[in-house]
Amino acid sequence: LVTMGIYAPKLRFDPPAQAGLGALLVRSAVRGAGGLDSAELAHGFERLGGSLTPSAVSDWLGFGTSVLVEHLAEAAGLLDAVYAEPTLAEPEVAAERGLLIAEAEQVADDMFRYPFQLAFAAAFGEQGYGLPVSGLPHTLPACSVADVRAWHRHALLAARPVVVAVGDVDPERAAEELAGIFGERNRAVQVLSDRGATGGVEWIAGAGSEPPVRVVGREKAQAALAMAFPGPARRDPDRAAAEVWAAVASGLGGRLFEALRDRRSLAYTVVATAWQKARGGALLTYIATSPEREEEAREQMLAELERFTREPVSEAELAQAVNYLAGQAEVSRQSAGAVAGEILDAWIAGSGLHELEDPAAPFRAVTADDVLRVAAEHLVPERRAEGVVRGTGATRPPVAALAG
Repeated sequence: LVTMGIYAPKLRFDPPAQAGLGALLVRSAVRGAGGLDSAELAHGFERLGGSLTPSAVSDWLGFGTSVLVEHLAEAAGLLDAVYAEPTLAEPEVAAERGLLIAEAEQVADDMFRYPFQLAFAAAFGEQGYGLPVSGLPHTLPACSVADVRAWHRHALLAARPVVVAVGDVDPERAAEELAGIFGERNRAVQVLSDRGATGGVEWIAGAGSEPPVRVVGREKAQAALAMAFPGPARRDPDRAAAEVWAAVASGLGGRLFEALRDRRSLAYTVVATAWQKARGGALLTYIATSPEREEEAREQMLAELERFTREPVSEAELAQAVNYLAGQAEVSRQSAGAVAGEILDAWIAGSGLHELEDPAAPFRAVTADDVLRVAAEHLVPERRAEGVVRGTGATRPPVAALAG
């Protein structure tokens, strides 16, 4: 098999009032392109031994597939048609819009995803990374067919895309073959970007006197609290140290798990992670607890994070975290799809393809002092943003819950 895709760096975020426009575009595009309807397009890829997958993430839009190696050129032709000549007919766009609205409504009832959505909105505001890529129930209805078609011209046709192919192919021959098919994309009338090198996104949390907290009530028997602190972006030299911090803090044997769950029985779930994108980054934490212990959970989380700013991690903690991350870097390369994703991320969001030479090297170079410095610089309580889904302490009866 060969895994292949064509992706456009995001030159601009969705308009705030139309969050989800890019996702609606790529999902609608796979419903018909190049004179083929949805069924014919799906059959075309199935006949080649694969399927078509749209991709809408924070830093790019595009389409991918995995097909038999001998069908590389034919699959590339279909991908190019989807990228450049989607039908974007009213019924198909309306259908995808309805699905995205339903999915957005489901997120609002998710005790893990929704607190982070609220925290990002508090951190970045109602724009850019502060809005979910897939949109919101009140922004998606504002995306008309005309808007989707216009966004196709801007977001895809006006950008120089990245074509990635990973598999049992001859690199030079495959590159020549794909250049003959996709080459026209590099001769767009208005090429706005080569690698999506755009300015950063402003972190607005902490600009006022109090950290912003967005709270939503739910009929749940738990409270979920996400904290976001400004952190290194994807191209920041400190990104590896931030990931090592997250590996020390999170996981079953991590500091937060031991302190908040094992010792204090505060948490059902506790997580820490380094969120890194092309235009910004964050250090994130999450804790799910009982509603009556929400404030205690907040205080103890902040206390444990403060420890990272004044106490270096131990040699054992550092070694365990580095070995874990180095191992994950190797394990993640076991599939062509994962390697293709790594290439795409390094080229669009990262500092370049040299990152692929030894992906574990940046982690091995991190010292305890690096982790301490990154924690002290970024884990500033006054600059945090919070998203809270606050349970009432009771759940709805099963029949009522099913009835909506």
